[in-house]
Amino acid sequence: MSFITDIRRLSLAPALWMALMMPVCIQAKPVASPEQGFILGWQAYDQGRFAEALKIWLPLAEQGNADAQINLGIMYDYGNGVEVNTEIAAAWYLRAAKLGHVSAQFNLGQMYLQGRGVKQNTNQGIHWLQQSAQQGLAIAQYNLGVLYAEGKRIPIQYNDAVKWFYQAGLSFMEEGNLEKSRESLQAIKQISPEHSRAVELQTKLTTFTPQAESELPTDVFANKSSGTAWPVANGYAVTNNHVVAGSTEVTLINTDGDSIHAQVVLRDEQNDLALLSVTELNKLPPALPLSGNHARLGASVFTIGYPRIDIMGKTPKLTDGIISSVRGLRGNKENYQISVPVQPGNSGGPLLNMKGEVVGIVTSMLGTTNDSTGATTLLANISYALKVDVLKALISKLPQREQSLIELSNQNDNLEGLAARIQKSVMIVLAESN
Repeated sequence: MSFITDIRRLSLAPALWMALMMPVCIQAKPVASPEQGFILGWQAYDQGRFAEALKIWLPLAEQGNADAQINLGIMYDYGNGVEVNTEIAAAWYLRAAKLGHVSAQFNLGQMYLQGRGVKQNTNQGIHWLQQSAQQGLAIAQYNLGVLYAEGKRIPIQYNDAVKWFYQAGLSFMEEGNLEKSRESLQAIKQISPEHSRAVELQTKLTTFTPQAESELPTDVFANKSSGTAWPVANGYAVTNNHVVAGSTEVTLINTDGDSIHAQVVLRDEQNDLALLSVTELNKLPPALPLSGNHARLGASVFTIGYPRIDIMGKTPKLTDGIISSVRGLRGNKENYQISVPVQPGNSGGPLLNMKGEVVGIVTSMLGTTNDSTGATTLLANISYALKVDVLKALISKLPQREQSLIELSNQNDNLEGLAARIQKSVMIVLAESN
């Protein structure tokens, strides 16, 4: 039978780790895998219920789910719930790598270089590391630099070494890993202290400003449920009611890291909406414009929000898709069905058209439950958003304020341009956990 659940109730806790000569374990992506049931495997895996994780992931892996394939590789590589078998591990890595999975490509490249589970083959090792590095994996880029600089497995090629150390430095910097970025810089300087790439990377490191999230105290997020909120006209913000259920006092955090006190002033429990009143209007970013038209079937839409801040970090994340249906579950005319991938924490986020206008509010995702076992499986890329008309009706019940917020423009743009315009208007919302 079908069920629909608000996003907050899902749970996912993968462990992401990297080491120079060790495999990379996949971090769960925002519903990017072919089967959202993959997420359930993390619940079992993280709690040490490896047999259950294996049972969930094996059929998904056999059906071509690359995330499940690499995690089976990890289990066999390290004997988590199964006997260590590096040949089986390499076979699963290979299947995921051929599907373009960046971490699987890195793991497989390392196995070829080390001769673990496969016959040692430097060319194959470099091939798969390059595939991974070209997708931006910093540790793969750094390892390629080492290979070209040391000349132990292949002839020394300093130009290639500098190229990959430089790319690794940039990638590590984007991740906020300044220590590894500096290591990449030092590696270039060991080859050529005055190399132009060394000068460029040094300049970027000197002027690099960490994201505000690194400055936020950890206790701000302790014992809090989180979601996404955004400003509407007249000094109010909106989110899903289930994010702030049981709380009247909440905290908003903008992209500059400022904490903004807010109060829940109006709830619509049936439609899962809550309006928040903010007194410090100077800290609120510009309001998002509300669309005057309904989104049509097949229209391109996207959301920006804060999925799983405990894993994915506290910077805004964008995912996109289309309007799959102009009606929601069981034909609910107040909702859209969308293919936009969402996760816990996306709750309350704006669903936007290609003019940057809000057409809906992200609320939920769909799954199925097995009547005999009670096991739940999320369905791929089937989510729901409340139509913005419902929000407009709720806003009309609010007292009007003399001072109103600036509203962003509504002009057609590509996704990159829209993201640049809108991301600062999307905030984290924190409420006491029930």
